[in-house]
Amino acid sequence: MSADLVWKEDNAPFSNRFGDVYFSTEGGLAESRHVFLEGNGLPAAWAGQSDFTIAETGFGTGLNFCAAVQLWLETRPPDGLLHYVSVEGYPLSAGECFRALAQWPELDFIAAALRQRYPEPVPGMHRIHFEEWGVVLTLAIGEVGAMLSGLHGRIDAWFLDGFAPSKNPEMWRDEVLTEVSRLTVPEGSLATFTAVGDVKRGLAQRGFKVRKTPGFGSKWKMIVAQKVPDLPDSRAPLSRRAVPVRERSRLDRVAIVGGGIAGASLVRALRRRGMDPVLYDGAGPGAGASGNAYALVTPRMDAGDSAVARFFAAAYRYATAQYGEGPGWDPCGALVMLEDEETLVRADKARGFAWQPAASGSLLDRAQASQRAGVELDCPGLFYETAGLLQTERLLCDWIGSTRVIGTNIDRVSRSARGYLLLDSNGNVAGEADAVILAAGDGNRHFSGTHWIPLTPVRGQVSGVPASDAGHALKCALSWSGYLSPVRGGCHMLGATNDRTNKIGEEWGWAVLDEDHRHNHGSLPGCLAHLVDQPDASWSGRARLRSATPDRVPLFGAIPDVAGLADSFRNPAGRGYVTFPDGDLLILGGLGSRGFVTAPLAAELLVARLLGEVWPVEESLGIAGDPTRFASRAHRHARIEEFLGRRVR
Repeated sequence: MSADLVWKEDNAPFSNRFGDVYFSTEGGLAESRHVFLEGNGLPAAWAGQSDFTIAETGFGTGLNFCAAVQLWLETRPPDGLLHYVSVEGYPLSAGECFRALAQWPELDFIAAALRQRYPEPVPGMHRIHFEEWGVVLTLAIGEVGAMLSGLHGRIDAWFLDGFAPSKNPEMWRDEVLTEVSRLTVPEGSLATFTAVGDVKRGLAQRGFKVRKTPGFGSKWKMIVAQKVPDLPDSRAPLSRRAVPVRERSRLDRVAIVGGGIAGASLVRALRRRGMDPVLYDGAGPGAGASGNAYALVTPRMDAGDSAVARFFAAAYRYATAQYGEGPGWDPCGALVMLEDEETLVRADKARGFAWQPAASGSLLDRAQASQRAGVELDCPGLFYETAGLLQTERLLCDWIGSTRVIGTNIDRVSRSARGYLLLDSNGNVAGEADAVILAAGDGNRHFSGTHWIPLTPVRGQVSGVPASDAGHALKCALSWSGYLSPVRGGCHMLGATNDRTNKIGEEWGWAVLDEDHRHNHGSLPGCLAHLVDQPDASWSGRARLRSATPDRVPLFGAIPDVAGLADSFRNPAGRGYVTFPDGDLLILGGLGSRGFVTAPLAAELLVARLLGEVWPVEESLGIAGDPTRFASRAHRHARIEEFLGRRVR
């Protein structure tokens, strides 16, 4: 994925791969402003808009992004939000971008902020927030056709800025222009430096009204275009349904039920958009499974390539980036102990995918692993430098902030003429909302509209173990089928149980059991036994009920009407499946033991869906956690009536 970058005598970047410059030697910033900003009618096009989305082919040095942000900051509509989506197949490093942008001191403050947040050049979509400016950058690293095909959203303006068609024809092929057309809103705009006839004809054939205008410098002509509105009888494929348009001002009242990491992540995503949700939690934020003193944040090591595996990888990257900017983050690293041939093979397979965190991890032999851990190990390991421990209380308090918290348990959500009513256990109305997101952990099972979603309570107990002299030597977290943290606050965190028995109730779910301390101690690999003394009265613990799904993939999506869902499967025109719906009653749950990994990205996705914004992940990843997946699977196995319940006849 290298652009084979070289620097010319005038310090201008040049790609040997494509034999072309990254920007005009006659004045790169002036060219960006003329071609892309003026060519798309900016800033007039975003005037008065609550949000505006620009998409770009070819991020390059980030010059167009910086130019657009500079103009946005000068002319931003009140409380406006700018989404900037850019696809790059051959990403430069942060240092290379910064060196190129240094030619324009007026962009220094934007370039510095970009450099600080710039992601590792890992394939996939990376969402970066500049909330102080009302800007969201989604950098999609990969082949342009594949990335645009997976993009879900509505684009208002395009910057087509790949290398010249003669140098990089793949960037300008018909399939790419087809995706550009699919994503563009009616009357959306487009501008590009080229005036090549094939590009002009390709855009015209795909619904754009195209014209040539004066180019920049020695380039006589360039292309600007506008998308002609679709005909009333046009039909998009089922997998390419129209993205709903929702004004943030029409969703003034958003209610979140649950104050754990799911609820806090939703609060943060909404507040970043200038919205002011209300949080409902009878026990208070962090009282449930998210309230352990520390959370160990490590990636999932999937051995295959799937939408689910890619979602977990993207979620880990997103979560660690968010935690690194806030309080309570301890990037101590984590070493996965590869105790047998099976785990070694799994690690090797995971490292074969460039998008996997394992590919960026360090595969260490026994001696290297022991040195990294600070204690003697009897097996090799895979070390994740970006993993760490999170002080949950500090994080939850920071993300929830000054949000209004109502200490009431919500038992039922009912539709009303004005939206939704939130009812307590006595049937009293605790609040009203335009949209409701259920994020109540195990409590998500108890709402009437979720009875068909397979959620299971899982009891987990973590043990707080007083540090021994030997234990103080541990420098990073260790992970096997359990985990052991380095000493923090005089204790190790050792865990955790994973009890799926049929017992229910808060008394059992929250009770700290000696037998579970013994279970956690018994799970220690033999080489670690000397670090931790036998369980006794000095051990502390915390137990709570988590919520898990059968496929161990979180739930994030709209909750469909169950009767309507059944009817859609019975309809022969449904072609054996239904599309994943959007709506104003949503769920974020089933997080299992990886809530602090998956919740931040899942929440960002849910809010993007709610508001009709560009998704932060590819479409296949975004629907991987949709609740409708369980009904779809049951339908494929001819069990839909049994699954949804006979009552929906």
